[in-house]
Amino acid sequence: MNRGIWTCIASVTLLLTVSMNGYAETLDRPHRDSPRVYRERSRGLDGRTMLRFHAGITTPTGDFDSAVNTGWGLGASIGYGIGRSTVLSWGVAYHRFGEQFVDGHVGITPVTMAVDYGFSSRGRVRPWISGGLGLYHLSEKTTQLVAPSTFVVTSDSENDFGFNFGFGIAMPTSGRSTFGTGFKFHHVVGNNFPDTDFLTFQAGLSYPL
Repeated sequence: MNRGIWTCIASVTLLLTVSMNGYAETLDRPHRDSPRVYRERSRGLDGRTMLRFHAGITTPTGDFDSAVNTGWGLGASIGYGIGRSTVLSWGVAYHRFGEQFVDGHVGITPVTMAVDYGFSSRGRVRPWISGGLGLYHLSEKTTQLVAPSTFVVTSDSENDFGFNFGFGIAMPTSGRSTFGTGFKFHHVVGNNFPDTDFLTFQAGLSYPL
């Protein structure tokens, strides 16, 4: 694992995939809230639908680290509360890595389902854990100079099964949105492509629907 991972953790809070568990807001001073707001906070995430967006740094690990550079990622998901502190979500993302030894890049597009769980906290900051699985679309595109002023572009792609897990923190912002940061580890079981591992460090916002 390259040193950039630890630098990112220490210097910025671009940790991966925002969880909606921050929406299980603390019931501090409930007597100041309206009856409607108090009822919503009492049930936490149960029965709520949420839209979330996230973006940040994606870094390769294992053998993948020797072939590509640290890249970037972004995505969105829809979550539905199936318990006071539990969210079931469906999401899509895109991660892009520049290759080290050729003029090209690798793109990974996960389409996944995940379960997020938020832990109780006395304050506004809530820790969360998450686990998910789904289909990962891998693609590679390279450009090679084969003769003066002659370039050959090659590409390959496949769909593979993969899974992910991670943790982070979330907190309510002004209004009804939630800000979160976290990281996730992804493992993709390759077919023609080799098995692929990468970490995502992201931050994002979620909104109730």
